Amino acid sequence: MLTSATKEAGTMEWVGDNLWVLWLSLAVVFAVVEVMVLDLVFLMLAAGAAAALATSLAGGEAWLQIVMFSGVSLLMLAAVRPTALRHLKKGPADQLTNVDLLPGRTVLVLEDTGATAGLARMDGETWTARSATGVTIPAGQEAEIDEVDGATLIIHPKTVIDWDSGNAGLPEGT
Repeated sequence: MLTSATKEAGTMEWVGDNLWVLWLSLAVVFAVVEVMVLDLVFLMLAAGAAAALATSLAGGEAWLQIVMFSGVSLLMLAAVRPTALRHLKKGPADQLTNVDLLPGRTVLVLEDTGATAGLARMDGETWTARSATGVTIPAGQEAEIDEVDGATLIIHPKTVIDWDSGNAGLPEGT
């Protein structure tokens, strides 16, 4: 008759003899998590688990498998991940983002906009705005974007051309 101590010893012996199952399971779980988070951390841990799996299948002791998992994971995290992230995030030097395309665009000033506060609308979206020159831009006027500071447009009054008189300048009231 088997006692609980005998069963436990048999289970531990089986686990010790079949650590490759643990490493294979960990590698798969880490790979699946990596697919969900896309941060390359779990991919590096999966590589460590794969190294431990190879060590286990080659007949390596449990302590050696743990050392291989730890060593390969740390090496991958320290050496491979930063290089891989740099290549993944690399784009052409002249690549513009959406914010880079905003300067020069025309906005409609929704409320009087000074050096500290205001609102402007562009393409149906309302943005916080500030006057680049410090001059108050009255509501209803058009303005041009100089730059974007976070979620705030830095704007200046748009030059108006009076085609009848041939004069160009700032709108009245600015």
